[in-house]
Amino acid sequence: MAELVRRVFYVSLSLRGPDSLPGSPGMLALCLIPWAAISIASNLLVFPQYPAGALLGVALELLLLFGYSRLVLQLAGKLERWPQTLVSLVGVQALIVAAALPLAWLSARIDEPPLILQAGEFGFLAWWLVAMANILSQAAGRSMVGGVLLALGHFVLSLMVYAFMFEFIGVELPQA
Repeated sequence: MAELVRRVFYVSLSLRGPDSLPGSPGMLALCLIPWAAISIASNLLVFPQYPAGALLGVALELLLLFGYSRLVLQLAGKLERWPQTLVSLVGVQALIVAAALPLAWLSARIDEPPLILQAGEFGFLAWWLVAMANILSQAAGRSMVGGVLLALGHFVLSLMVYAFMFEFIGVELPQA
């Protein structure tokens, strides 16, 4: 298990590609279970008054992760790389969100989080975007610039889906 976490960590740092992780269904399940638990916990920290929204958000994120990565690889003609890409995306996201949980917990406890906490949260978001760019660029056989554009495309799509979901279930977001 420690070897698996080490491999996922290396992929998250862009030191390895998605091909360094096995793409078996068992491996995907092994990554999905902690991913779901960590993602639900993170969403509940941010929106404790909307537990249904936390669950729906995780379901939508999983659907986006699966659908977006499949579409990217299908368009690139590399669909055979999809299982390893999924394992990498799910494993890396679980690792990064788990590392960011203490900051999310602190930020949720403070009315106006200080700049240092906000910077830390943006740092974790940047880590995820760079890791996703590396995974998608290597899986699709594209340059890192192409991977960055693909990761940003997923991020924007996620923001739009979350905004729609929040509006649909009636979540009031704080105004800046």
